[in-house]
Amino acid sequence: MIWLGLGFLCFMALCGLTLFLARNAEQQMKRSLHQSLLNHSAYVRYMQDKHDLNGIGFPQQLTRYMGGFSAFSMSFSSMALIGGAVMLLGPAVTAGGPITIGFGWPLLALFGLVTACSLASFASTTPTAGGSYHWALSVGGRRTGLWTGWLHLAGTLIMLVTTNLLLADWMYTLMVRYLSYAGGNELFYVLLIAIFITQALLNARGVHALGRILGGSALLQLVLVAALIAFLAYLVWPGIYPVQVLAGAHNVFSTPLETGDRSILLGMLLLQRLFIGGEFAAQTAEETRDPRINVPWSMFFSTVAIGVLGFVLFTFLLMHYQVGGIGGYNAYQVMTDWFVNMWAEWGAFLQSIFLIAIVASGWLSGSAVMASASRNLFALARDESAPYAKWLANISVDFRAPVYAIIVASSAACLASLVIKSASLSVTSQALLIQLSALMISFMHASYVLPIAARLWGEWRNPLKGGRTKRHRGPWNMGIYGTVIDITALFWLATSAVVAFFELQPFVLLFACTVLLAGGICIEMRHRAMVKKLPVKIVGSTRFTRRSIDECIRIERKFPQH
Repeated sequence: MIWLGLGFLCFMALCGLTLFLARNAEQQMKRSLHQSLLNHSAYVRYMQDKHDLNGIGFPQQLTRYMGGFSAFSMSFSSMALIGGAVMLLGPAVTAGGPITIGFGWPLLALFGLVTACSLASFASTTPTAGGSYHWALSVGGRRTGLWTGWLHLAGTLIMLVTTNLLLADWMYTLMVRYLSYAGGNELFYVLLIAIFITQALLNARGVHALGRILGGSALLQLVLVAALIAFLAYLVWPGIYPVQVLAGAHNVFSTPLETGDRSILLGMLLLQRLFIGGEFAAQTAEETRDPRINVPWSMFFSTVAIGVLGFVLFTFLLMHYQVGGIGGYNAYQVMTDWFVNMWAEWGAFLQSIFLIAIVASGWLSGSAVMASASRNLFALARDESAPYAKWLANISVDFRAPVYAIIVASSAACLASLVIKSASLSVTSQALLIQLSALMISFMHASYVLPIAARLWGEWRNPLKGGRTKRHRGPWNMGIYGTVIDITALFWLATSAVVAFFELQPFVLLFACTVLLAGGICIEMRHRAMVKKLPVKIVGSTRFTRRSIDECIRIERKFPQH
């Protein structure tokens, strides 16, 4: 019971810290000189965003279509709360016991919020499609930027592989169980390839289609979460069953932290996936209106929504159905059966709608991850930090999307998925999921650690008078609490990356080290070749190229905005 009490205290701290940090950010915005121009026309707001991007050194080639809610949907959809409830809750509780939700989830949410605030302040300072790549470039130099950009791209591609493999496996299992399909693995491969192709087609249509669909996805997930919580509460009303489950001597959250193969750290490792992707809104900063404000708030509120709603939803689910120890490594399939049987009470139509909604949630989560990977690759190519740079940096005039970057990112992830599945047919899904999750966390968290560490190092080396440190701030920032938040986020990210690293099996560890060594050699060779080339940070401003505003305008004539 003590661990559940500690988890509840963490959840209360999350709620209180959310209000405090939101109020602090709002006050800092009022003190800044940034003007959102909300009372002006759309053209005036667009020109402000365009000139802001030109001042950084880039032309406005992408379309500024996404507003605040679309940017929120980009981050929220990539986290996939409904998909996580169906596909990750079972394996996480099987690995670590129900206390993974009672104590582990609030702890993840608390540190996830701190990390989101640290990264959101970067997004407000540098609103470009490069995301963490340009954040690291602005505070740590060219070499730090290159390492960060490629680590983030690798982690994002692994996330895309993991998401689509889980979705394809879940759909395949559903068809076998409920449609009595008796075929072989050919159906799985067809489903997997179809998922990647349809996601790539959506991304190729540009941010117009992606923003609308992701907005609908966010609304769908919020409605489904509310419906699930209301339905589970209705099942026991007006009884006191939830109270008995939470406070009783044999409550489901009384499982010890570790017994045998059960480890709360392993369960938290799997659930960590739901807190990675909150910064993906930053990858669409060049397609978002007023990105210095809308993108940071999107990152902040998406993390809060996942943390708060996830805790309530997962707690209700465990109070009604304890999945720990049932189904072994395929516990998410058992959880699916329970979901289907529960929803069947409302009729076949609502049952079908619910299953389609789960598929849509997972598919749109992969679409958001693919969008992030393609924008990251596009930003690297635009700065000549990637091979075949001119080709990958090409923007479709018709759809205003980096089509070639989308093709390369989706093809690489699809090929990796096929190879992984073909090589792991005899490996349990839980073991494969743990390895992919650990590898993803190691790469993604490393890409967050580098810019945060570079900013803290720069502040320590360049103190100003009066004991204050030099910090380049955007309108959305944490003020005097920024350094403390950065240190806390750095500690959390580094610790979780080390824990994930030690979960890697020898073969996977050897593969990761080989990739890092080969990639590091290529990055250093590229860095040497770019010493006198782009990208370059011009001292005294936040610029990444020597391109003048007039040159940006000439490029923009090929991409008229509508």
